[in-house]
Amino acid sequence: MKLIIGFVLAMVIVFILVFFWSRKKRKFPHELSNQELVDTIRQQQGMIFKFIKDGDRFIHTLCDGRLLYRMDLFPEKIIGKELCDFLSHFDAETVIQYYWRAWEGEDNVTYEGVINGVYYLSSLRPIRKKGQVIEIIGSCVDITERNRIEKALKLSESNYRLITENMLDLVGLWDLNGRVIYASPSHEKVLGYDPKKYEGVLAFDLVHHDDSLRLYELFSQTISTKLPFQVEFRCENADGEWVYVEAQGTPVIGENDNLEHIVVVGRNISERKKVDVFLRKTEKLSLVGQLAAGVAHEIRNPLTSIKGFLQLMKMELDKPNYLEIMLSEIDSIEKIIQEFLSLSKPHASKLAATNINALLQYVVTLINTHAKLKNINVVLVSDSDLPIIHCDEHQIKQVFVNILQNAVEAMTYGGEIKIQTMRYESDNIRFRFIDQGCGISEDRIKSIGEPFYSTKEKGTGLGLMISHKIVEEHGGSLSLESTINKGTIVDVILPIEKGEPVLSLSDKFEIGEKKY
Repeated sequence: MKLIIGFVLAMVIVFILVFFWSRKKRKFPHELSNQELVDTIRQQQGMIFKFIKDGDRFIHTLCDGRLLYRMDLFPEKIIGKELCDFLSHFDAETVIQYYWRAWEGEDNVTYEGVINGVYYLSSLRPIRKKGQVIEIIGSCVDITERNRIEKALKLSESNYRLITENMLDLVGLWDLNGRVIYASPSHEKVLGYDPKKYEGVLAFDLVHHDDSLRLYELFSQTISTKLPFQVEFRCENADGEWVYVEAQGTPVIGENDNLEHIVVVGRNISERKKVDVFLRKTEKLSLVGQLAAGVAHEIRNPLTSIKGFLQLMKMELDKPNYLEIMLSEIDSIEKIIQEFLSLSKPHASKLAATNINALLQYVVTLINTHAKLKNINVVLVSDSDLPIIHCDEHQIKQVFVNILQNAVEAMTYGGEIKIQTMRYESDNIRFRFIDQGCGISEDRIKSIGEPFYSTKEKGTGLGLMISHKIVEEHGGSLSLESTINKGTIVDVILPIEKGEPVLSLSDKFEIGEKKY
C-alpha cells in the first residue's frame, strides 16, 4: 500500500517538475499565471509544498491543496515558516529528520504523520541545480481512512486472537484435500500438543482409525454439496488417551461461488460420554435391582415352606445329620437371595472382627472339590502376620467364591490357581488371585462388572458386579488384569481397622497335595 501511494506521490512531483521545466523551455500561447498555478494546486485532493534551507533552518516557500485545509491549516501559516511554527515540538523534531535526509540528497523520502486528527503520508524529493540540492518539493495524501481500517483490522485480529487463545473449542482450517492449514491454540490445552504439529497433516490421519473413514466420507460430501457436516470422532492426546470430539465442518465460499476452505470447530465431549455411560450403567443397575427383588421374593416363599417341613421331619427321623446339611444349604441359598435383595435396596452389613486368612482357607477348601475334578491345583501363599479386619464375613466369602469360581471355569485344561495375601501400603491387605485360564481381551475387560455382561456363555454378569459392590461398601477396591491365553489376575484390596492386634498364624498351609 505504501509503495503504491509513494509511486502516486512521485508521479505528482514529476508532473510538477515537468510543468515548471516546460515553462522555462517553451512559451505557450495561453501560459498560466502564477495565481492560476496556485489555484490549480489548491484544487487537488492532496497537498503540495516546497522548502529551502536558510542557514540551519528549513523555510517553506509553497504549501497548498485541499488536504491542508482539512488539517485546519492555511498557506499563510506555512509559507515563510519553519516546522516548529505550526507543529508541536515533538512532531517538528520527528519530521525535521526526514527533511535533512532529503536535503542531503536521498531520493523519495517518505514518512507518516498526523496533524489535528488527520493522518497523512508525505513524500520528499530534492531539486538539484548543477548537482547541488537547491530546494525540496513534497507532496502529501490523506491516509486517515486507511489508518482507521488498519486499526479496525488490528482490533478485530486482536479480539479474534484473544478468543481463540482462551476458548476451549478446537478451531481448525482445512484445505480441500483435508489437510490442516491452521489449528487454534486450544489444541494444546485440550490435547497437549503444539498446534503447529497438526499443520500440513491430513485430518483423517489424526483421528482414531475406526473414525477415519466416516470423517472422510462426510468431508467428501461437503466438498461436493457445499453443505456443513457434523461428526463425532476420537483424537489421541499427549498422554496416549483417546479424547472424544464433537465437531462441525462449515465450507468457506469465495468469489464465483468457489469453495476455498473448510472451517472445523470441535468440542471435547469426553466427560459427557462418561456421564452417558454412567447413566446407562445406572439404568441397568436399577433394572437388575427390580429383577433381583422379584426373583428373590418368588424363590424365598417356596424355600420357607421347604425349610419348615424339613424342620418337622428332623424331629421324627433317627439320623437328622442329613437334614442338618440340607438346612445349612437352604440357609446359604437364603443368604444369596439376601444379596440379590441388596441390589434393589440398601442393606446394612454385619461387620465383625474376622480372621481373614482362616476365612480364605475355608473358601479354598470349598472350591477345591470342584477344582480337582478339572485337574486344577489351588495354592494359597499367605502372609503369617496379617491383622484381624472388620468385615461382613459372609459377603467377603461370597466375593472370594465368585472370583475362584470364575478362575476354575476359565481353566478348561487344568493348571494352577495361586492366591497371595499380603500387606499393601501399610493400611490395607491385598488378596491376589492368579489363574492360568484363557484370559480376557482388553476391549472386553472394560465391561467386566457391568450387569448382564459376561464372558461366559450362560453368565449373567451379576457375580462380579455384586463382588464390586461388596468390596466398595467395605471401603476397598477390586481390579482385573488379563492377557489372552495366559490368564487373569484379580486384586482385592481391603482396609485394615486401625489399632487392631496382629493375629499370629502359621506361615504354612496344607492345601490340596502340597505344603506352602
